Amino acid sequence: MLPRDVVDRMLSAAGDSGDLTMTHLSSEDLYVVTRLALGSGARVQVDIPTEYQTLRWNGTDYAGQWFKQPSEHINLAHLELIRRPGSAVTFETFKTWVPGVHDPGNRIGLVITIDPKLTDEQRRARAREYAGWIVTRQAVHAIDVAVEPTHLGLPQLADQWPVDRLAQDTVMVVGLGSIGGAAAAQLAAMGIGQTIVVDPDRFLWHNEVRHVLDKRHVGRLKVDAMKTHLGDRWPEHRVLPVAADVVEAADLIRPLVPAADLILCAADGIAPRRVMSHLAKRAALPSVQACVLNDGGIGEVLRLRPGPRFGCLLCQRANLAAGGGIDPEADQELPYGTGLVHKPMTAIPTDLHLVGNLAAKVAAATLLEGKHGQLFSLPGEHAVIGLRAAQGLAAPFDVAAVGEVTWHGVAPPRPDCVTCNPA
Repeated sequence: MLPRDVVDRMLSAAGDSGDLTMTHLSSEDLYVVTRLALGSGARVQVDIPTEYQTLRWNGTDYAGQWFKQPSEHINLAHLELIRRPGSAVTFETFKTWVPGVHDPGNRIGLVITIDPKLTDEQRRARAREYAGWIVTRQAVHAIDVAVEPTHLGLPQLADQWPVDRLAQDTVMVVGLGSIGGAAAAQLAAMGIGQTIVVDPDRFLWHNEVRHVLDKRHVGRLKVDAMKTHLGDRWPEHRVLPVAADVVEAADLIRPLVPAADLILCAADGIAPRRVMSHLAKRAALPSVQACVLNDGGIGEVLRLRPGPRFGCLLCQRANLAAGGGIDPEADQELPYGTGLVHKPMTAIPTDLHLVGNLAAKVAAATLLEGKHGQLFSLPGEHAVIGLRAAQGLAAPFDVAAVGEVTWHGVAPPRPDCVTCNPA
């Protein structure tokens, strides 16, 4: 393995070759370049960041060399050998390819060859700019070399995903339980520039089994723990923690809403969801509501958009009741973790994370389509997810199979709705 510090030093070196030291980690059968010779001949320690703990382990050191294009097509020869497992060339042949290679004697030698002049076609054929060789007097074998990229993290996804656009966006995540925590983590992983995370609670022992947070954070406020968690994994992502109850501290939350481009609410209970639906609608912001219903048997992701065609959460529930459907939130004010039926967020961890992941995807698609003009349309506004076998519920919650996702529309605003049609 070639850490970035090694690559940069070799590319900037005045000469075209030099000595190096590779440390063999026997438990992983892995070689890591740990020291490199500069022009003076002295070997300097390679800078390997402390977070790459495995690469810093102690092991057995082997002498090696590096060469910059020692002969034409050297790395194409490497490709041919890699494609034929078990094949090798003689040391005498290898010396004609790499003049200046040391005789390894009775030991193992290691060589890195660099060919920066590979064509695009050769690279597409999987020829490598950095090739590795295990050298003995009996035979020389080609080995794979992993090179630390110049850019790490989300910029690596720029060719496949609009990270630059999403980096401009802010999502307010209300409720950092199992669903909200998973959603916040996925938003950061998709490149959302900032989250405003809102939750009044602490991360406690009983939360561990379902949450993206781990034991290190037990006792901390969830918002602070999530800031640390996301910062460790996605350092470019910004987090504003707000330890507050959105119902009791609505006056504190309301001024923060305009700073967001979208609100994702995964809070337990009816009241906070209704509060955030109201605040988002009044601020002309899209919102995404995510929860599990019917004692964890079904998941729900509901997108509520601004504008005259889309009602708020209360409009949606009223329309459902008027059509003879069930009230899916009827029992959700029962205390969390009491062992009673119809608890708001008591599904198994994978189901809760599935709902959170879909909610994050809906949020990103909404921003990309509505704010950035990208083609990221969804099948509907209301997703119902089967998390357990058929629940025997009325439409739209009548999913028949585990893993089934059905999409539906949302109700228009009611004429007398104070959220959608304020006086």
